[in-house]
Amino acid sequence: MGNFIGHAAPGCFFMFFGLWWTIRYSVMWASRLGGRTTRSAHEACCCSGPLRFLKRVPIEGLVKMTIATGGIIFEQLVAHWILIDPKTGHFHILGNWQHTTMYAFFLLNGFCDVLIALKAPLPSGIDFATLSLAVSVEGLLFFYHLHGRTDLDVHVHQLLILAIAPSVAVTGLEAWNPRTVHLPMLRAALAMLQGTWLWQAGFILYPPFPGHEWDLENHENMMFVSMAFCWHILGILLFMCVVYTVVYHIYQAKEKQLGTDLELGTAVFTHAADTLGLRSGLANVSPISMTSDIKC
Repeated sequence: MGNFIGHAAPGCFFMFFGLWWTIRYSVMWASRLGGRTTRSAHEACCCSGPLRFLKRVPIEGLVKMTIATGGIIFEQLVAHWILIDPKTGHFHILGNWQHTTMYAFFLLNGFCDVLIALKAPLPSGIDFATLSLAVSVEGLLFFYHLHGRTDLDVHVHQLLILAIAPSVAVTGLEAWNPRTVHLPMLRAALAMLQGTWLWQAGFILYPPFPGHEWDLENHENMMFVSMAFCWHILGILLFMCVVYTVVYHIYQAKEKQLGTDLELGTAVFTHAADTLGLRSGLANVSPISMTSDIKC
């Protein structure tokens, strides 16, 4: 990670999953607030064959494994899989090996996600436990990654650790209470915070544009960076509110359309029953199952 790309790439990883989780759990939250006992709008939309198939594919786990594997390969393109230099007897580019270790634990978490999606006989909550472990390893490696660095460099990474530490606690709690919605939304916010702050760290420590270098020993810069970290938190919370609002209104529109389809299906079926003289049998017919046949 000793360059801008080295910070931006894992930043994209965390931002992607933060956004993914925000949308996913916003839909879940909206469905709970709706409180419908009929088929949800999500189920109605996923009724067709291709979407039903995609719903069963462990996309999240596969994406984690793909990105983590890519990160390992990228780091080892520089380290060449050499831990100890045979000529000097010293460690060889140890920073890249630390990053490889971090990616390996996220690869393990993705593998567990895939196994769970495939109904493997694993302990309950193992996906959250391995995610908590991966984030713990990330925090541990970053904590001991700061020796001999400038004050601003150390401060930027310490702020990153402040985003990592609660992520460990949140994912650990999810292993015990996986059905809550509040903890996943907090996990999403912390993931996006890690992602945006890694990008910010890249711009501060390794500015991609010439002429925009930071004074890494200036105390005012450290004060500004602390304030900027708070701005990141505020911006992420506002962004999540916008995403949830959009998802909620889309969900409500789908639910309204589903309710209209139910009423239309009931009217059509009633008319057909009247025509055939079967109105007395309507009491034993479920409009939901009737609409399911119509839509699917």
